[in-house]
Amino acid sequence: MLWFHRKNEQKEYEAQEFQEESGTEVSSAQFFDRGPQCAHSDCCRPPHPDCCRPGCRCPHCCPATGPTGPTGATGPTGITGATGPVGATGPTGVTGPTGPTGVTGPTGITGVTGPAGATGPTGITGVTGPTGATGPTGVTGPTGATGPAGVTGATGATGADGGDSTPELISAYSTPPQSGTAGDALIFDRNGAVSGSSITHAQNSGSIVIQNPGLYEVSFHGTVSPVTGASFPLTVSAYLEQQGTEVAGTAVQQTFHTNGDSSNLAFSQIVDVSSVPATLEVIGQGANYLYGPVSVTVNRLGDSAGNETT
Repeated sequence: MLWFHRKNEQKEYEAQEFQEESGTEVSSAQFFDRGPQCAHSDCCRPPHPDCCRPGCRCPHCCPATGPTGPTGATGPTGITGATGPVGATGPTGVTGPTGPTGVTGPTGITGVTGPAGATGPTGITGVTGPTGATGPTGVTGPTGATGPAGVTGATGATGADGGDSTPELISAYSTPPQSGTAGDALIFDRNGAVSGSSITHAQNSGSIVIQNPGLYEVSFHGTVSPVTGASFPLTVSAYLEQQGTEVAGTAVQQTFHTNGDSSNLAFSQIVDVSSVPATLEVIGQGANYLYGPVSVTVNRLGDSAGNETT
C-alpha cells in the first residue's frame, strides 16, 4: 500500500511539473496514459518529434483530444503526519464589559440563630409620662383579727392643780363718742361681764388692774374718726400699755383725708403678768380725733411658767 501511495505522489509531481512548463492543465492520469511510443518521460514535452505521431496518446500536447476515461478509484488516505508542536499562548484579550445582573435567585433557607450578644449599656431614662387617671377604688378587704392588747404603759406624772373652775375675766366699754387726747388712755365708762377677783376695773376709768399673776388675753376694738376742722392727712393710732410700757404687737392705726370718715381699730394679744398689781391701758395717739363706741375684754388664761399656784 505504501508503494502505491508513493507512486501516485510521484505521478502528481510529474504532472504538476509538466503543467508549469507547458502552461497546459493535465491530470496525472492523462499525463501517464501513453502508449509504447510515448514511453519516454519527455514524449509529450514539446517540441519532441514523437509527441503527436499516431499511436502516441498524449492528450495534453496533441491537437486531437480523445474522450475522458472513467475516474479511477480513490486511493487510500495516507497516514496522518505527527502533530506539530503547540504554539505559544497569545496574550489575554481585554476584559469585556460586565453583563447585566441576572434575576435574583430564591431566598435560601434561614440559618441557625447565633448566640445572643452581650447586653449593651442602659440608655438614658426617658421623661416621665403624665400620671394616668385614678382607677376605681377596690373592694374593701375583710377586717383582720384583733391583735393582742399591748402592755400598759407607766402612769404619767400628775398635772398641776387646775385651781378654781370659776372663770377670771372682765369686759368694759364706752358707747357715746368722746374726744381723744394724744398719749392719754381711752375711757371705758361701763363694765360688762365681771367674773372672779383677778381683774378689776372702775367705771369711767381707763385703767384695768391685774391682781393675780399669770397669762392674760387682752382684746380691743373701737371706732375712731376726725373732728370737724381737723387738719389732713390725720393719723389716729391705738396700742396697749402694761405698767406704762407698750406691749409689742398691739399697735394699729388709720389715716384720714376728709371729714366724715371713720374706721375701726382692733388688736388681740396675750400678756404675761409676773408682778402685781399691774395696770393695763389702751393709749390713743393723734390730734383732734373722736373715739367710740369702744370695748375691751381681759381674760385670764392660767398661770405662767414659774408662777404656778400650789
